[in-house]
Amino acid sequence: MKTITEIIGGAQVLLDISYDLQDCFEENLNEQQKTFLHILRCIEEHLPALIRPYAGTGRIPYQYHPFIRSQLAKCFFQIDTTSKLIERLRADPNLRLLCGFKKVPGKASFSRVFNYLSESGLLDKTHESFAAEAHKEKVVYHISRDSSAINAREKVDKKKVKKDKKPHKKRGRPRKGEEKQQKQPTEMEKQITRSALDSLEKLNKKCTFSCKKNSQGNISYWKGYKLHLDVSDTGFPITAYVTGANVHDSMLAIPMEKITEQRITFCYSLMDPAYDSKTITDYILSRERVPIIDRNKRRKKNCPPLDPAKKERYKIRTTVERAYSHLKDNLIPKTIYVKGHAKVSFVLLSAVLCLAALKYLAFLC
Repeated sequence: MKTITEIIGGAQVLLDISYDLQDCFEENLNEQQKTFLHILRCIEEHLPALIRPYAGTGRIPYQYHPFIRSQLAKCFFQIDTTSKLIERLRADPNLRLLCGFKKVPGKASFSRVFNYLSESGLLDKTHESFAAEAHKEKVVYHISRDSSAINAREKVDKKKVKKDKKPHKKRGRPRKGEEKQQKQPTEMEKQITRSALDSLEKLNKKCTFSCKKNSQGNISYWKGYKLHLDVSDTGFPITAYVTGANVHDSMLAIPMEKITEQRITFCYSLMDPAYDSKTITDYILSRERVPIIDRNKRRKKNCPPLDPAKKERYKIRTTVERAYSHLKDNLIPKTIYVKGHAKVSFVLLSAVLCLAALKYLAFLC
């Protein structure tokens, strides 16, 4: 399958974004289309090889890469539905060439391929490779971690999950000759010895209801999912994961810390009061990094504030908030119509990859 470099002509794409590429296209390229071209060039270097072989009978199958480019275009150009994407591809010859389509497939073909790509975990591998390569032989000083609400249009599974019954704990001291009952480790403490992937698999990924207190102090409710991000000083998203809305932020701290340290080298972990836990702090210190976590005053009324040096570093945590603002304002569709964790993750990771490419072009290229 031809890459975007081969589609628009070899040597020309080695030049910078201001070079006139008009000879390759039927109509005038605007600045937004030029930027999207360079986003594709950044991301395609890290896409694994995907080839659909021809069986020898019937129609020659469409290759996967044009559909991946179309999904990225869907996020970058804020196209809500697949139907609108098909209309845009048919009407816009420049975008059709950028995506690599000679003939635009129908809605059913898009649906089947998007379903396959969402189940394959392709974008996770691409994001991992992109983040590691962009920060190769570099030290990132601060990693800012946070989550954001993602609304969904699907029904909530109201079936109650049966929890394992804990053994009844006897009150008072043990009898003479009776051993003291040992305290069972919490789920967060178990994450320290588990692998990051095992810990993430045990978290809820279904669409659920949840609520949180916003920056104005008001409680907001939503139905859907949560997008969790680890963001560098430049706003580059290093790690991204999607869970159900009712999963507490602190349950992602240790698994994401493990995944991020495999991709880059960093010194400080910055988190808000939702992550204020001794288990998280002790784990980060054991990895020879510095946790900077704001105090949870609702749980610890008389806790001391952060020292001045940490308080100054904590201000850098606004990078993750700006990353979410950029994603929600410019890249994530206003309404997510797909259903299920795999498909929602596919849409959100497409937006995260676009953001990563933009930050790479702005700061790291």
